Amino acid sequence: MLVLLKKEKKEMLIEYCVERFGISKVIFENYQLYEGSKNKIYLIKELLELRFIPESSGLCIFRFDKTPKPTTNFLQLFSADISKNVLDIGEKDLINYCKGNDLQVHSGSNKIEPGFIAIRYNNSIVGCAHWNKITVRNQLPKSRRCKINYY
Repeated sequence: MLVLLKKEKKEMLIEYCVERFGISKVIFENYQLYEGSKNKIYLIKELLELRFIPESSGLCIFRFDKTPKPTTNFLQLFSADISKNVLDIGEKDLINYCKGNDLQVHSGSNKIEPGFIAIRYNNSIVGCAHWNKITVRNQLPKSRRCKINYY
């Protein structure tokens, strides 16, 4: 069942987006945030009144456990507004990432902070990963993984 996200949790989530990804608070003014089962946060323009109570509605943008985890949907939807913690990858890393593999990067060659990051190829966000200063852990959902062949 969806419930309107509590003010404190909403403020924490928005602040996380501002600090982590450089996304403006203004972006969220036209949306409502709801919490569903399994600590999933949904972004909704307008919740319609129905005769039944939906389990989910809108777009799942975060999961809350110990810390907020952005979904690939969220990062792709707001890709134009993300200015921090983005890792630009090349063709070879894209192929590995899309297969579901973790990536090795040189810490000196990027400006990402430990935590969740956006993965970008050719100016397009392709997904989410977790950087721990050693490895970029793939967070791409299994349903979105694919094999890419280049000739």
